[in-house]
Amino acid sequence: MEKVTWGQVLARRLRRLHVTDPSADLVGTAARLVGLHAQVASSAELIAAVRTPAYERGDIATALWTDRTLVKTWGMRGTLHLFPAAELPQLVAAWAQRQWPKVNAAWERYHGVNLAVLRQVTEIIGEVLPGKVLTREELLAEIAREVRAPGIEAAVRSGWGQMFKPAAAGGLLCSGPERDRNVTFTSPRTWLPDVPWDEQPDEHTAMAAVIERFLDVYGPATHEDFGRWWGTDAAKARRLFKEHAAVMVQVDIDGATCWSTPAALADLQQNKQNDDAVGVHLLPGFDPYVIAPLGHRAYTVPEGFIDRVSRAAGWISPVLLVDGVVRGVWSHELKNGTLTVAVEPSAKVTAATKKAATAAAGRYGELFDSDVRLTWG
Repeated sequence: MEKVTWGQVLARRLRRLHVTDPSADLVGTAARLVGLHAQVASSAELIAAVRTPAYERGDIATALWTDRTLVKTWGMRGTLHLFPAAELPQLVAAWAQRQWPKVNAAWERYHGVNLAVLRQVTEIIGEVLPGKVLTREELLAEIAREVRAPGIEAAVRSGWGQMFKPAAAGGLLCSGPERDRNVTFTSPRTWLPDVPWDEQPDEHTAMAAVIERFLDVYGPATHEDFGRWWGTDAAKARRLFKEHAAVMVQVDIDGATCWSTPAALADLQQNKQNDDAVGVHLLPGFDPYVIAPLGHRAYTVPEGFIDRVSRAAGWISPVLLVDGVVRGVWSHELKNGTLTVAVEPSAKVTAATKKAATAAAGRYGELFDSDVRLTWG
C-alpha cells in the first residue's frame, strides 16, 4: 500500500477544489465540484465566485435561466445543487441507486403519505411537467386531480421537497425560473433541449464514474465518507465500493487506510515537493472543502471547534482556512458601499495571517463592487 501524508492530501484537495488552482469558467467549476451546493442560493454564488476569477454577480442566473448550461435540482444528500446541464443524464443514471427513500412507519407519519403515494406522485410529475413550467401550487393542482390520499397537499407544499426528490433523481423534475417570487418546476428533458439524453449511460457505468470523480476531487476517502456525501448508508456505500473496486486503489495516509484513484495517487506522488497545504483563504458557507469528506474534519477542524463550523440544521459556516486547516469562522455585511468581514478566529492569529486574510477578502469586495473592512473578534 502506497503511503502519503495529510499535508500532501490537503494540498491536493485545495488544488482539485479550485481553491489554490482557480477555474477558467463557471460551468467548469460546477463540473469539478460535482455540483455547487445551492440549498442557500447566495452561498452557491460565493462558492463559484471565490474559485472563478472571471465570475461576476448574476452569472449563475444567466447560466440557469438564459443559457441553460446549469440546472438546479436535488442532488447529493437530497440537497439542492447546481449541476452542468450536460452532466445530468449521467447523474440521473447514478441516482437510480438511491432514488427512493427508506420508507418506514416513522417516515410515513412524518410526511403523511406512504411509498405507494410517493410513486404515484412521481409518475404524475413525469406526465404533466414536460413542456411546462409550473409553480408548486399549479403542480399540486395537477397531482390532486389524481391522488386522493389524506395529507397530500401538506406533503407537496413542504419546503423540503420530499415529494419531488424521487422525480428529480429520475430526471423528471428540475427547478424553473421564479415567477412572481414563486419557485417553479419543469422537466429537464424539455427545459434542456441540447442535453443528449439518448447517450445516458447505464447505472453501473454512471455509478463508477461518480465514485471515481469523488475520489479524484475529494479523496483519498473511505466508503463512509462517500456514503455521507452521496446520501446513502455505510452498508450500501461499502457494497458500492466493492462493486466498483476497479476504479480505486488503497492508500495509507499517516496510518489511516483510505481509497484513491490510480491517477490521483500518481498525482500525489509526483507532487511530493508540494507536500504541505499553504495559504490563507476565506471560504464561504457550505463550502465543499468543509462538507466532504467528513472523515477529513479530524485533520481540518481543531478539536472543540466543530460546533462553530457545522451548526444546527446542517448549516455550514464560512471559514477562515490557514494552510488547509480551519482557524476561524466569518460573516459579512454590505452597508453603504462597504463590505464588513467579521472574522472570529479559533485561536490567536499572526499578523501575516491577518494581512493574507485581508487580501483574500478583496475577492468579495470585487464581487460586491465595494470597499472591504476586516474586523477580528
